[in-house]
Amino acid sequence: MLLSLLGLLIFSWPNLSAQLSANYTVYYDFYCISDTLKNEYLPPIEFMLLKVEHSSTFFTSGRYYNDSTQMVFQREHPQPVFTSQEEVQRYADLYLEKRDVRSVGSDYKIFKDFQAGTFRIMPPVMTMPAHYMEEPMDFDWEITSKTDTILGLACTQALTRYGGRNYEVWFSPEIPISDGPWTFRGLPGLILKVTDERDWYTFTATRIITRKTNRYLKPDWINEFSKKVDRKAFVDHLTAYKQNPPKPLGALDFPEERMLAIKKAYKKRFDLLLEQY
Repeated sequence: MLLSLLGLLIFSWPNLSAQLSANYTVYYDFYCISDTLKNEYLPPIEFMLLKVEHSSTFFTSGRYYNDSTQMVFQREHPQPVFTSQEEVQRYADLYLEKRDVRSVGSDYKIFKDFQAGTFRIMPPVMTMPAHYMEEPMDFDWEITSKTDTILGLACTQALTRYGGRNYEVWFSPEIPISDGPWTFRGLPGLILKVTDERDWYTFTATRIITRKTNRYLKPDWINEFSKKVDRKAFVDHLTAYKQNPPKPLGALDFPEERMLAIKKAYKKRFDLLLEQY
């Protein structure tokens, strides 16, 4: 446990304590299937969409909170040069005492580069070096005549297909932001709701902040050591992970029957956009 914590503590990110100005922040509730056989769903997970300069980031508010509090901690308590195990332990104890950690719920991360016209998806499981998939943000949209109201805003329906699945989205021309949850963008207004054809996955906007807001943001983990993979390799990697999930972190003597239960649970999941070529 201590080694895992220390690995987190002494990992260095460039511009770690920099505050950036987000042009807009949109909160979404994400509802997703947890058991495709019983048609059971997980409780909603809150995601955030932040735009800074020429890119936007989409990840859970729990991940944002944990990242930002870690950066605040490291700004207020700079990591010393350790000369003994006792100093390491004192710093680790201070870290645990000062930091408040929230449940992440999901570790999907999407980075949209509006200048390059591409987005990157980071796997929801940690890989070292980091693996990621990059694809163009060109969506073939069909805008229909259907209208609705979400958060008091007039919305128009649009349809598209991505990752082997059909999607219905609702966007509002009243907010002239060509962005949205997950990978979606490219409509003449902010996307407020996305639903797939089976209703297995739904993103619904709950709060919109259009004024500039100061945010702490970590770099996106992609560096010269990261590995770019195509969709097939990306999907194959996550499929292999589901078929042979690792033991829980820190578990040394983990019963085989519990591992079988974990594998069985993974088989009933269908991960968002990641199991289609």
